[in-house]
Amino acid sequence: MLKKILLLLLFCCFSINSFSQEIKFKEYSYTQFFKMIEEEKDSVFMLKDALIKYNATTDSVYAAKVDIAGMEVNILRKDTITINKEIHLNNVQFLGYLMERKDGQITPTNFMNFGFYRMKFLKPLKLMNTIAINIKDCEFNDKVIIGSTSIIDKIVNLFEEKFNNNDISYQDITIHNSTFNSKVQIYLSNHNTNKNLITGLTLDVDKNIFNNTGISIDTRNIYSLSIINNQFNTINRTPIWSNNNELVTIENNQFTAASFSVNTENNTQRFSIFNNTFKQYVKLGFFDIIKKSKIDWQQWNHKVIASGGQTPYYTKITKENLKIRDSLFKQGIDSYENWQYSEKLIKLYINESQIIDKNSYAEEIKLRYNFYNFYKNNYDLENANLVYEDIKDLETKRFEYLYDKNPSFKTFFKWRINQFLKVFSNYGKEPERAVIFSMYVILLFAFIYLLFPNSWDSHGRKRIMDRYTFFLKYMDKDAGMHEVYINEQKENLLEFDEFKDFVNSKEKRVPKIFTATALPLYKWAISGTKLSSSLLKRVDIMKGTWNELPQSKRIWKSVLLITFFLIAIVYDIFIKMLNALMLSINTFTTLGFGEIPIKGLPRYLAIIQGFIGWFMLTIFSVSLISQLLN
Repeated sequence: MLKKILLLLLFCCFSINSFSQEIKFKEYSYTQFFKMIEEEKDSVFMLKDALIKYNATTDSVYAAKVDIAGMEVNILRKDTITINKEIHLNNVQFLGYLMERKDGQITPTNFMNFGFYRMKFLKPLKLMNTIAINIKDCEFNDKVIIGSTSIIDKIVNLFEEKFNNNDISYQDITIHNSTFNSKVQIYLSNHNTNKNLITGLTLDVDKNIFNNTGISIDTRNIYSLSIINNQFNTINRTPIWSNNNELVTIENNQFTAASFSVNTENNTQRFSIFNNTFKQYVKLGFFDIIKKSKIDWQQWNHKVIASGGQTPYYTKITKENLKIRDSLFKQGIDSYENWQYSEKLIKLYINESQIIDKNSYAEEIKLRYNFYNFYKNNYDLENANLVYEDIKDLETKRFEYLYDKNPSFKTFFKWRINQFLKVFSNYGKEPERAVIFSMYVILLFAFIYLLFPNSWDSHGRKRIMDRYTFFLKYMDKDAGMHEVYINEQKENLLEFDEFKDFVNSKEKRVPKIFTATALPLYKWAISGTKLSSSLLKRVDIMKGTWNELPQSKRIWKSVLLITFFLIAIVYDIFIKMLNALMLSINTFTTLGFGEIPIKGLPRYLAIIQGFIGWFMLTIFSVSLISQLLN
């Protein structure tokens, strides 16, 4: 066994070494490279197995100075170079140049970077097996292809062996601040069967504009994929495939007119998909998401469709309805691969398959629960609630479809109860909704109770009339306001006076403690009336009757009397409203009484309010417990 392993290792080493010997890199300066393009007689310029290296004497116009501290790349040339030839490059590497070292360390502004800087390409550009190039401030008016074949694995190994002593990473494809006006296709993959990472190889797509075209990115077994601050103004698809990459970053992009899709094929990747803007639907094909990922659901909330559900539908409709497909081509959809991402087909899927087809529905729910569990495991309750809401919305639509197809009380109840939960608590995720709705119900019924008499407000109808009676008596009697008040309360005070006389009559015939404690009780019982009388005496503004007042005093005393009257009326209205509100709260909570303290139609409304209150309190309690447990 050991012998076999040793033989295998020797074979691998031999393969790598033999390949290193097989590749004969031709070396050109940047000036030579672009001069060859210019002098090419054919319409297509082709170059293979070449290193484009810096020549300090001739190449400064093609270089860019890199400021490490500020992470800035400053192009030395100010004008734009136009290239009017089709370019095909295979294993052509554009190397950076280290200008100087200080004590063995890289310092700011001490190396040059190279590639395509400030250039305009009128014809197609094809880069195969290029692992070292920077593209910045360029314009592409025709197709761009950046791809790889099986040879890329050996190129990477060779570069790691050859440039291992340098501090500059050469395994970097950077596309920055450029404009693409036609198709863009990027596919980079390690073709080794053992699926090892291509160590150090990165793809950075940053601050670019993609106009009126489709772009697809497919990366497998590379270290890093970064798509940041781009604007995708595409009419076709924008699919991003990622398999076994170490890092995947998709942030701050604008997908203004394109359907966007992300598909993953294993759980070894760490994703950061955050703060993007999507105009149309997002097609996702995520499998397991590792916990260290950062993905914001808010950016595509209510715009997600599952790749596992939509793709089979796309295959089916392609076979069954060619008329729909052909009509899409007339609208600008330029390939059979792109039409599945068109808005029309996506809407057909949503209307005809997403809820109706059992398998499509299962895939949609599966995708969302995948994200829901991911957010729960990361303690991200906000995004977890958003995903759960999306799940329940789909479930509600599913119940509605099932009821329409085969009506039954079971499906009807599930459908309607989901609708209620959506409105009143957002499926148990927002208990505050139940509180707010309850307040509206309480206020509405309080207004109804305000218009009808009830035993909680026995003086309700007479309260304002009694207030008029009091002021009319006061102005027509030669007595103070406090005297009128005491006279009004005489009936109530009589009961207390009778109690006092009764206690006094028993003073010598019962133990002293009873009379000693009963009299303070009497004084406390009438203290409120006495206090009110005292206050009225102090504010009394009129001596005698209204008719006896001289004309000079009637005006200002009228103002004071009306003010006192309005204050009393406002107080009475407030008490009446408070009684109605308390009755409504008591009825809503179904507490505090056996007999309903109201008659007529409001009596039956009170029963309905009690049922609503029971329902809302139940929803609130369950929602609150759910949030506390989460």
